[in-house]
Amino acid sequence: GNFYKELFLQDDPVNPTKSLKIILNQSDTYNQFNQGREVYIYLTGLFIGEDNDSHEIITIGGEPSSFSTELQELSTNEISDHLFRSDVTETLIPVELNLSEVSESHIGIYVKLLDVQFSSSLEGEPFVDPYDDYDTQRTIESCSDSSTFILETSSFATFKNLPLPTERGTMSGIVNKMYSWPYELVFNLNTNEDIEMDDSRCDPVFEETFNSATDNTELNISGWTNYAEAGSELWTEQVYSGNGYAEFSAYGTGDSSNIGWLITSAIDLDAQEGELLSFETEHAYPDAGHDALEVLISTDWDGTEANITSATWTSLDFTSSLEADFDSWFTWTPSGDIDISSYTGTAYIAFKYTGSDTSNLNTTMHVENVTVFVP
Repeated sequence: GNFYKELFLQDDPVNPTKSLKIILNQSDTYNQFNQGREVYIYLTGLFIGEDNDSHEIITIGGEPSSFSTELQELSTNEISDHLFRSDVTETLIPVELNLSEVSESHIGIYVKLLDVQFSSSLEGEPFVDPYDDYDTQRTIESCSDSSTFILETSSFATFKNLPLPTERGTMSGIVNKMYSWPYELVFNLNTNEDIEMDDSRCDPVFEETFNSATDNTELNISGWTNYAEAGSELWTEQVYSGNGYAEFSAYGTGDSSNIGWLITSAIDLDAQEGELLSFETEHAYPDAGHDALEVLISTDWDGTEANITSATWTSLDFTSSLEADFDSWFTWTPSGDIDISSYTGTAYIAFKYTGSDTSNLNTTMHVENVTVFVP
């Protein structure tokens, strides 16, 4: 199933506020502990802690091994001696949330995500990539704001080969965390039947998720311009756990100056009104005082590399990951909704990295989920 040797208990079938995770040596937990089943736990002899020291999820399990503080799974005998299901099965009423409202306080709780859809770049894709051995992450988008989230589906899920829905609506499931680094919050379905998507899509004016990226190659995505104003380095395509993104770092270039431009394709700002821009950034190996990334807009650039530096570029104010939490590496940070509705005509958005390897200004920057939309 989609939950491997784990189950979550919440404190109430309606308006729950707390949850517990139980790890057990039983892969088909949904047969014995079906959704909504009331469960009693005989706690004497069990342990409370974590099954993964990086998760910080309250967990009940067996005694930690002598070489680790992490709990072990309940054995078959421990399951029969400590976990008891009653005759009562309640109907769980999911907590209704917008994507931007989901937080760690919802881990292990049955929630319904409102007004969401899958990225248009995923049309025709199954829940699980056939080349993934364990889990696949797919991007969920909010139609009410610029938020995104990750749907994580196990390669053992019964619905793994079904195509992702292409419309807009709701989905109900459990908020969880990735098992391995970077331990981000994810959304797990119990079944694909918990998806109700029958409404028309809310596709943005412009969108780039970078999910077509080829890992560790020079960025060469159709419509985008990748230009080195100074130095030898270009923006690259990267993929981690199925998630594509753009990366720039001056580290290891040997250059005294690195200026790298990554510019979107043309965006028509006359076809609608009230446009907002959003994207996400994260960083690693930051250098104090190095404000590596600038985001700019131009309506007079002609689309050629020769005229990039002579065009008029206006800097846009946004929240970067460096600004949000300098010491937190590999943590995606929303830019916030940036109002670009005052611009008209054909616009281009540029991500401009400035650094120096020889001066130790070589912070690694990542960019993803670039979107222009009308709320």
